[in-house]
Amino acid sequence: MERVRYNTLWVLLFCVAPLLNAQSGGKETLSLDGRWEIIFDHNNEGKREHWHLRENFDKTEKIRDITVPSGWEIIEQDYEGVAFYRNTFHVPDHWENKVIRLQFGAVNYLAEVWMNDEVVGFHEGGFTPFEFRVDEMIKPGETNTLTMRVVGPIFLTGKRIDGMGKLEMPTWRGGITGGIWQSVYLVATGDTYIKDVFIQPDINDNTALFQVEVDQTAIEGVSSQLEIVINQNGSDSEPVVLTENWRLIPGINHQSLMLEIPDAGYWSPGNPVLYHASLRILSGGQVSDQWSTNFGMRELTIRDNDFYLNGKPILIKAAFFEGLYPNGIAYPDSEEMARKEIRLAKEAGFNMIRPWRHPPAPMWLDLTDEMGVMVVGSPALECMQLPLSTPYLPSRVENEVTQAILRDRNRACIVQWELFNELHRPVLKQMMRPMALLARNLDPTRLILDESGGWAYGANMYLPRDTEPAKFNDIHTYPGPFIDRNLFDGFLAVGMTETEKKEKGLYAKAPGRNVVPGLMSFISELGYGSLPDLVKNNELFESRGNPLTPAYRYHKRLAAEQEEVLVESGFKHLYPDMSQFYLDQQYIHGEANRRMVEATRSNPEVDGYCIHALVAGDWILGAGLLDLWRNPKTHAYEATKAVNQPQILSIRTMPRNVYAGQGTTLEVKGINELEMMKGKLDIQIIDRSGKVVFHKGVKTTLEQGVNSLYQEKISTDDLRGNYEVKAQLWSADKMLIAENTIQFDVFTSNDLAIPETRIAVMDPIGSLTGFLTSAGINNMKFSEDTHLSDPVLVAGYTSDDDSGDPPLEDLLSFVRAGGTAVFLKELSTELLDRDSLLPFSATPHKARGLWTCIPHLVRDHPLFAGLPSGKMMHDIYENVWTVNTLRELHGEEITHYDPVVAAVGFDWFSRQHKMHYSGPGTSWWGTDVAVLTLGKGRIIVSQLRLLNNLGKDPVADKILYNMINYATKP
Repeated sequence: MERVRYNTLWVLLFCVAPLLNAQSGGKETLSLDGRWEIIFDHNNEGKREHWHLRENFDKTEKIRDITVPSGWEIIEQDYEGVAFYRNTFHVPDHWENKVIRLQFGAVNYLAEVWMNDEVVGFHEGGFTPFEFRVDEMIKPGETNTLTMRVVGPIFLTGKRIDGMGKLEMPTWRGGITGGIWQSVYLVATGDTYIKDVFIQPDINDNTALFQVEVDQTAIEGVSSQLEIVINQNGSDSEPVVLTENWRLIPGINHQSLMLEIPDAGYWSPGNPVLYHASLRILSGGQVSDQWSTNFGMRELTIRDNDFYLNGKPILIKAAFFEGLYPNGIAYPDSEEMARKEIRLAKEAGFNMIRPWRHPPAPMWLDLTDEMGVMVVGSPALECMQLPLSTPYLPSRVENEVTQAILRDRNRACIVQWELFNELHRPVLKQMMRPMALLARNLDPTRLILDESGGWAYGANMYLPRDTEPAKFNDIHTYPGPFIDRNLFDGFLAVGMTETEKKEKGLYAKAPGRNVVPGLMSFISELGYGSLPDLVKNNELFESRGNPLTPAYRYHKRLAAEQEEVLVESGFKHLYPDMSQFYLDQQYIHGEANRRMVEATRSNPEVDGYCIHALVAGDWILGAGLLDLWRNPKTHAYEATKAVNQPQILSIRTMPRNVYAGQGTTLEVKGINELEMMKGKLDIQIIDRSGKVVFHKGVKTTLEQGVNSLYQEKISTDDLRGNYEVKAQLWSADKMLIAENTIQFDVFTSNDLAIPETRIAVMDPIGSLTGFLTSAGINNMKFSEDTHLSDPVLVAGYTSDDDSGDPPLEDLLSFVRAGGTAVFLKELSTELLDRDSLLPFSATPHKARGLWTCIPHLVRDHPLFAGLPSGKMMHDIYENVWTVNTLRELHGEEITHYDPVVAAVGFDWFSRQHKMHYSGPGTSWWGTDVAVLTLGKGRIIVSQLRLLNNLGKDPVADKILYNMINYATKP
């Protein structure tokens, strides 16, 4: 294969007319976008009644107008099933004897096509382009009619159409996006046309390999000439030109040509250099066809367990992206909106975007090419056992993988293919290797990840041009709102053996499935969530939205539901302004993301992360850093932006909640992606009044990577209350490089005054008694002699009279008579189902939040005296907050129910719709702590994790002492 370089300028002249684009007489395009006609075939009768014929189409009396491109649900709410489309258009008479092709950007899901009442063909697959040759059906110089029957995705109904039922086809969960949702064109060329071009850049020798596929449609061979011109966009450098003689035989012809690009500029997020390649095929001196695209010289690969972009190490900072829009659904409402979200992603420090399980609109990829964001390419293959298993699933999977790669393999921005995600089913597990090799055959140049999350067998990464994969830790984790010491240490332990963990004093479990120590690790899903400001969002929907779209409806529904559950739970008085309710969530969201990323970046074995998610929407509505209208979600966006910067500080106080006499260890680490620098670390500890109680300046050197800058045990003997640690890193020329803050609380003996009362306990395994005794609290075993004024702390109980312990029935009789019982043991489903003697029932419900937000609200109440209340729980509660709340707590004997701490949430998805389309599920609230009146007495029910934290976290001690003091008062 010979490398050829010519310094001859080739100029293309374009003659542009409305809708018709003529290119040097060789290729002309006619846009068919705009007003079309549509008939919604609710009863699937159009095929039988031949609606594809013009005369029958006109007889239906159901004809409506629709704009193409668009998803049909923008005019017909939640429509699933069949629709017939029609468009009439004039074709120039000089197209006579041209090869004419009909090209579709995407039609979802199955398309059948007729031209002038003559059959053209069909296509299956909703997110990739396809074309048909139609020059035999077209009538140049006349008005032509294009008719289509489209079978859309089926999510919500029980319809079965053309052998396809609910959730059986590859789809995207953000919307139905039925019908012709991307552009339609007619293309006219000479007998010879360029069918496909694949450009393979190689930065090792600054070459670009052009694999050209040409269709010679005439019945005889022809001598032709292929011209290739490469220009660097925005540069006045000389073009690279190649001219190659080519004897074409009838049918498909292939040619591989390698061009050298002198002084090549490399595409990267920091410098998105693009080249424009133009190809012409000439026969008899006349241009028969031409083709052009942008491409980039770049390579993302792995060396020595690190990502390398263009030969330099890079930390991947990615954002998960569902790609849902308020009105366009799967297609950006406007280029301005798409450009805004990409710009905000870059400004927040992200260098990669991971679109979620469908190829993004070409316009969006044009912008990521231009603006410089790496993109993960993935086919429209949902995870979590969707699409449903049918005998057609393997062929549909192969089709989606093939078409997605063929469409986008010339993109500069796409640096990796991701084939599957969180696999469960044997048929797909079995396809991982064949699909990876198919992808490798279609594209030798990019990384290929066989399965994000590594749920099947652990992930495999195929390096460029390799057919044998490297094992790779790809981790999904959603640890919740509060990153306590155990969770932080878990991130630090990723990639370590048990021996290495022990040597470093890390005893926490690392996140992820099928994670192997010593392998390169990437955390491809992490983050917390918060609702957008639904008040402002709904104002935008009212003024600019479409009431037919699901996002309009579920934003409005969720806002009403969230306010309703606040009223129902009795916590609405904390948030008379609902906007503040959402803003407080966003603060928690930002702090959670900040701590997760700090922990991740503090582990040198982890080479990147992907925050879930860039934009809210559908069942990940809570996860976005931007709302659906592309507005940043206050602290959620800003805190994530801060921790994405190339130089950051990570601060830890261990412990976070401090017994005054024990002190806390203050640790500051510096993480640096840039060159080594010398500077000064300035540390202050500031009390609530703004007084500096500790100050230290340390000269330091910040090397590339993770640096331990400061560690010292801080005496807290003279401290009390809440404090902020503020760390700032200054350069030698006194420029602020990075700063961070963290809070801790100190509890004195006065704060933790021992209750001077006698208590009884039910503690079969002794999990509570030892603490009470060591704390000096007068306690005794509950018995029939326990006085009604003595509260009973319940760490466990039995319903078995043979155990030797008083049964639960005796305790309940004690309460009915006027006593108080405090249930400290978390009530699980198993416990509630087993103990029918309990005077109430409830449904335990997970309340960690994961990618949504489940705020835990604390009322002002004696149970939380001396602790933050009247708002959402924050980090001071990081060890004791409950991960399982109690929903629908009630009982016939309970005469008064007083929730003190409540969790407010919504189901992640509408379960009956299998996680698709209709947005999040219904809102709910649950009880974390409540006071129940039973007979003459009271039961305090607590789901807080107090028992395991007594004597370890002063907050647990404080709440227990408050409970004892409250229980002794009438």
